[in-house]
Amino acid sequence: MFDFKNLQIDILKKFDGINNYFNPSFFGEKLFFRKESIYQEKMVVSDIVDINNNLILENNIDENYFWSYEDARFINNNEISVACCKRNKNNPIEIINVEQKKYNLYSKTFTHYKTQNSYYEKHWQFYNKYIIYHVDPFTILTYDETVHSKKEINWNPWIKKYGKPGLSSNVFDIDGNRYILYHSYKSINGVNLKYYSGILKLNASLHPICYTSDSLFPSVEDYEKETFINYFNWKRKLHNCPTIVDVIFPMNVIVNDEYVNIYSGINDCICANIKIDKQLFINVMKNANYIIA
Repeated sequence: MFDFKNLQIDILKKFDGINNYFNPSFFGEKLFFRKESIYQEKMVVSDIVDINNNLILENNIDENYFWSYEDARFINNNEISVACCKRNKNNPIEIINVEQKKYNLYSKTFTHYKTQNSYYEKHWQFYNKYIIYHVDPFTILTYDETVHSKKEINWNPWIKKYGKPGLSSNVFDIDGNRYILYHSYKSINGVNLKYYSGILKLNASLHPICYTSDSLFPSVEDYEKETFINYFNWKRKLHNCPTIVDVIFPMNVIVNDEYVNIYSGINDCICANIKIDKQLFINVMKNANYIIA
């Protein structure tokens, strides 16, 4: 749908030979990143940092578990959602599960949620008084985790081409339409993973209307190839060898007068703002092929 080579890509941070950065989020004047560093020469752990590498959430060991933090997204100026990786503190390589939490940047406290329907609870989208929990089925929770609505979507055409969809970005409005981005992936030859992004159109009540039949972006496997090779060699010495990925992972979308800004991780080692001309985005959406939800 969009030719990646013709878009403006602003690299915000990337693998620097010592630490790895990906999956950024932006709000107001704040930029947060997922930072990976090597722990005990056998694994990587994640922290949340700002543009100046100030720690927002740092991996730690409490009375029961080893915690690290992934994929922070702004809810508002004061709060972020974050995936909290809970590990065995005596054997940190063992991941017990991943829990989605809300974190207040000023009180420095977490809001805990009891919903744990999957091993990895990630990518919830907080919108006003609701939590968009999943796209398949499209599930919205209230803040007390009661199911507000659940709608089955005919995802079969997408799944056949691109794999099972999951949430990616916040809800955003443009030209009188409301959208949310989702992602999926497929294994290529059992080793490489190719990720895809689509757009789900919503009505004013957040009910799904339709989704794009094609992925937003083409392959980016050759983008900043040297950065990826350096990152891959850095990580391959550890307990878990990294997967070769071809991925643009949208984290959040900010629309201004000129651009649709898609803050994304690229190939698990780059933080970027993918800037799409606003009128171009509107025109592409008008002419896109959709599948009725």
